[in-house]
Amino acid sequence: MASVRLIVCALLATAASLSPSFSVARSCSVIDEDARAAQSAGDLENLIGLYTEAHDPAAGCEPLYLADFGRDVALAHIDRFFSFYDNDKDGAAHKPILEAGRQFGEPWQLLLTLAEVEAEVGNTELAASYYQQAVRGMETASRSADTQSGAAQNLPSAEEFQAIYTRMAEAALLAETFSPPAVSRGIDTGGLFAESYRGYVVKEVPVPVQFQFDSVRFTAKGEQVAAYLLDYLLSSSLKKIKLIGHTDPVGSDEFNDGLSLRRAEAVKRYLEAGGYDGRIEVEGRGESEPFEPIDPDRYDLEAKHQLDRRVELLRNPDG
Repeated sequence: MASVRLIVCALLATAASLSPSFSVARSCSVIDEDARAAQSAGDLENLIGLYTEAHDPAAGCEPLYLADFGRDVALAHIDRFFSFYDNDKDGAAHKPILEAGRQFGEPWQLLLTLAEVEAEVGNTELAASYYQQAVRGMETASRSADTQSGAAQNLPSAEEFQAIYTRMAEAALLAETFSPPAVSRGIDTGGLFAESYRGYVVKEVPVPVQFQFDSVRFTAKGEQVAAYLLDYLLSSSLKKIKLIGHTDPVGSDEFNDGLSLRRAEAVKRYLEAGGYDGRIEVEGRGESEPFEPIDPDRYDLEAKHQLDRRVELLRNPDG
């Protein structure tokens, strides 16, 4: 870890030392030509220096160009990260490289890589947050990109997005707190509450509401999630939803069926009390539909049980 800090510090120091001091500033087009060469050569240090030079007002670079340049520098940090990770598979050791890249931009690729690193070491709090930010970025890019553009071609396929969504749901269910994107009327919430992506439709949202043991009382996280779900529904145009309760396999089928139904009903009462006036159906499926993680071997038995304990949201249950 110490050696990685030295690497990152060296990168940042290089950015300062390579900040050119020309008697006459170079034009943005000249800087861009050098930047493209540095990017092709994988020369991150030089790229950072050119990024600094491009921010000299005398260079005349447009704000949109500077934003794109920052994104390219952030993406170059991913390449640097994998140049180390591919040798030792120690994502945590090289994570500072990714974190350093965030000062230049936060493309979804960088956020997704950070999410995978945090999930790998069991830091579900940060993983869940990074996944949701990354997924929101993918949704935005998929809506705005021309289908023939390079940006669209580099986006995950619908099948890849489905796997990413599942990993995001795993992290959100296992995290002790809930940190979703903000809810704003007229703006797609995204993240865990994404509706569709390039043909893949999220039919059931695994809402990570949690309850106290053998109870329908929310935990602190459960309160967070229920409040967010309410804000989401109040800002949406959904007139009918369905809540499906699920439990872990501990206990009898009869008991779990009843508990899962009571918990779905508890969420319904919370939403109605908060002012959601759409129609809410509830159902309890007990332990009959356990959560299916991407890599079951990653989790111990208790974690698998926590993934099972959830309330799923069906939007427009009639189709």
